[in-house]
Amino acid sequence: MLSLDKLAEGKVVVVGIGNTLRADDGAGSLVAGRLRERYPDVIFDGAQAPENYLGPIRRAGPAVVVLVDAADFGGIPGEVRMATAEDVEGLMMGTHAAPLSMFMRVLDHETGADVRLVAVQVATTTLGASMTSEVADAVDHLVLQLGDLLDRRAER
Repeated sequence: MLSLDKLAEGKVVVVGIGNTLRADDGAGSLVAGRLRERYPDVIFDGAQAPENYLGPIRRAGPAVVVLVDAADFGGIPGEVRMATAEDVEGLMMGTHAAPLSMFMRVLDHETGADVRLVAVQVATTTLGASMTSEVADAVDHLVLQLGDLLDRRAER
């Protein structure tokens, strides 16, 4: 199970990334959509262009930025891993054209935040297909874990 407790202390911003028309690739956007109503000031659905949210993310003043995205890192469908920009450059393959590691470095530079990727292993990214049950289960768990983290950080 993914442990978010090792993240730096302070305000957390969550950015979902993905394309909901491409099955499992929509995982990050789905997580953001489900959290946004409860935490509108710190949740962003970057969809396919998270770089468009750099200004609002910076204005939120995060100590931690958690990006949630689908990826193919050779794991079991629905498996979740946390990674740094260095991990993404060396080991992980995103499902988008733009290099996610570059966006992570820009976020680090612009916000000074601890930037992490929470990656969900995809099974399929076929256009028009439904999300697999394994990835849907991972989304459910991430919504609970991130909601718990945001609640605990808000109490301080």
